[in-house]
Amino acid sequence: MITARNLTKRFGRLVALNSINLEIDEGFTLILGPNGGGKSTFLNLCAGLYRPSRGEIKVLGENPWSNDGLRRRIGVSFDPPALPKHRTAREWLGYLAEVKRLDEDEVLKAAELFSAVKYLDRKMGEYSAGMLKRISLTQAFLGKPELVLLDEPLANLDLEGIREVTEVIGEQAEKGANMVVVSHIWRPLVEFADRIFVIAAGRVVLAGTPEEVIPQIEEI
Repeated sequence: MITARNLTKRFGRLVALNSINLEIDEGFTLILGPNGGGKSTFLNLCAGLYRPSRGEIKVLGENPWSNDGLRRRIGVSFDPPALPKHRTAREWLGYLAEVKRLDEDEVLKAAELFSAVKYLDRKMGEYSAGMLKRISLTQAFLGKPELVLLDEPLANLDLEGIREVTEVIGEQAEKGANMVVVSHIWRPLVEFADRIFVIAAGRVVLAGTPEEVIPQIEEI
């Protein structure tokens, strides 16, 4: 699904990712690590928002940078959510559905996943942080994409929201959805993970199955 070779990303003098190599197969991949370690930078490179400073990254076999065709095949939820405040969620999701060549029924199906249907017609500038998170997750699963990238899907949710969203993510994983998830709140998601990568100081420091990686994290 994703291949990185000597992948490096710099922001001025800051090296966010330092020549990392990894391969992500189908299934559920969890990416963990400290703040500022490079996790979200990696996800943004996968989404094509950043161009590598050096090395390469391929997503579904393609270069993701400025690749509109690839963007129709993947779904992304950013943290914090990047949503237009003066639009309703229905307008925004309808626009994304047009870009992905989907009908309106797909918008409702995705919104139902995250209990977002009841406030589709409110302007998103009026939303709470939790409501924005649900719409951001809705857009990621719109139209059953080949690959879903989730940045902190459990952030800004109350305990009930965490339970509900974890349940939906687990159901989608069981149905065969391919997901790459960056999360600080990771314990509820471990049971769904096929593999875990730990990125710290711009490098991959641990990689393997949950059974291999979690005991090493807990020892730190």
